[in-house]
Amino acid sequence: MQIRNYFFVFILLFVTGLGSTAQNTMYFMDRMPQKQLYNPALIPNVKFYLALPGLSGISASAYNSGFTYNELDDFLDNLDNAAYNPDEFVNSIGKTNQFISEANANLFSFGFKLKEKGYFAFNYYVKSTLSVDAESDIAYLLSEFDDLSDDDFPLVVDGIDMKHNTYASMGVTYARKMNENLTVGISPSLNFNVLGVKTEGLKYKVQMDQTDPSVDKTYNETFEGTVTLGLPTEINPDAIHGGELDLEEGILPKNWEDDLNAGDFFRNASLSLNLGATYEIHKWMFSASLLNLGGSKWKQNGYLLKGNQDVIKVQKETVKMGIPTQLYLGASRQFSPKWNYALLFNSNFYAGGANSAATLSLNGVVGKTLSTSVSYTSGYKYNNLGVGLRLRFFPGMDFYCVTDNIIQAFSSKNANRLTASVGINLSFGVKEGLTATEKYLDNMEE
Repeated sequence: MQIRNYFFVFILLFVTGLGSTAQNTMYFMDRMPQKQLYNPALIPNVKFYLALPGLSGISASAYNSGFTYNELDDFLDNLDNAAYNPDEFVNSIGKTNQFISEANANLFSFGFKLKEKGYFAFNYYVKSTLSVDAESDIAYLLSEFDDLSDDDFPLVVDGIDMKHNTYASMGVTYARKMNENLTVGISPSLNFNVLGVKTEGLKYKVQMDQTDPSVDKTYNETFEGTVTLGLPTEINPDAIHGGELDLEEGILPKNWEDDLNAGDFFRNASLSLNLGATYEIHKWMFSASLLNLGGSKWKQNGYLLKGNQDVIKVQKETVKMGIPTQLYLGASRQFSPKWNYALLFNSNFYAGGANSAATLSLNGVVGKTLSTSVSYTSGYKYNNLGVGLRLRFFPGMDFYCVTDNIIQAFSSKNANRLTASVGINLSFGVKEGLTATEKYLDNMEE
């Protein structure tokens, strides 16, 4: 049971532990420097901003396609009920279940206006992504096997595909107004890769060894497949014998974290690139961006594990893992100097396919104190009402909180998707001068 517990506890920690990147609702909000993470051409409407560690922003998102936390909890609680049919729940998931999560923590960032047409920003943050695709029968593997009927065995789950990537990213963003209408932005980043896990075709099987009711049931668990690992340290040398891994010894050395130093986190570096553009004409602004062009690489501490419960071959090699590419397409119409309505389409591309969503939002500014957005998002599910607030609570200090799912935030255990972003920005000087849209509105009023 040890291997199964390690694997699924890891997944459940992400399912239940992420409160949840609020990218859609934040995208068109005023005076929000963080929106350059979604399109480097979206110049913040401030002359200078500073984001400090711990204060300047944590954002996360989590999505599970087939069931909510409460539905899973109800399934597990009723397995020992003779009148309960667990197959109804498993069949309701569909053929496969998909779980996706992303978390982003800012370590340090700042940005400032360059003369009349440019904007420069520096960002340093830690990011973690996880995706898990598996057959719906994976729900049975989360249960206590003694609660299952004898007819449920053998349990076989094929094609468990998991991809996890944690890295620190240090990058710069340069945006420039090419003319009155067009703005372009580019954001190259140097990524320092910490932890990567990728499984391919992982198969897990559970057989019941005994059916005699007078004898306690025992179970035989087997697995086979390939796992690619990128680690912050080497695999435990005491666990490798003749090129084979002994899981009982532990994959990582004992007290490995005590032996790490700051330089160890900068060994495995790779590059990625974000591109973006906006175009303003009359009352409209159109925008597009393509993010995470690149991937992660471990030249040191990269391993390929292949085999089954009896023999796991270990091969040390350079490991490459992709970062999910993101596409954003947006359009907004300014119907007054301080208010607009907008439509945003975004799609995240994974090895197993793409997840897409569309957001309709109303965005505005109330004086210099408050920016707000109200949104509706469809795609993942159809009950996603979002709210974003930026409040200047002290001179130069803006508190913000944004979510795409305000209703689910109050009932997280019944949600399939959760997003949240919260933090404090230090920002000074609303950018002077009118945008092309604002000039058009002024001319219309005259």
